[in-house]
Amino acid sequence: MKINIKYFGLLVELIGKNEETLLLSDVCTVTTLINSLVEHYPQLEGKQFKVAVNQCLAAKDVLISEQDEVALLPPFAGG
Repeated sequence: MKINIKYFGLLVELIGKNEETLLLSDVCTVTTLINSLVEHYPQLEGKQFKVAVNQCLAAKDVLISEQDEVALLPPFAGG
């Protein structure tokens, strides 16, 4: 299945793009996605980021569907 992913902040700098479409297995969890991304982009290894699915922070066992909106968010601070 194809998943459209948006990157933000430091992740854009590390990966060199702010959006891409990846082809992943038909059953994809947030953990599967993260593992795939780290394999494809070794520079992500050890970096902290959250995954949002449909604009909500997602636990690692959440299933991702092809029509879902997926975003990777770096740590951020507020004031």
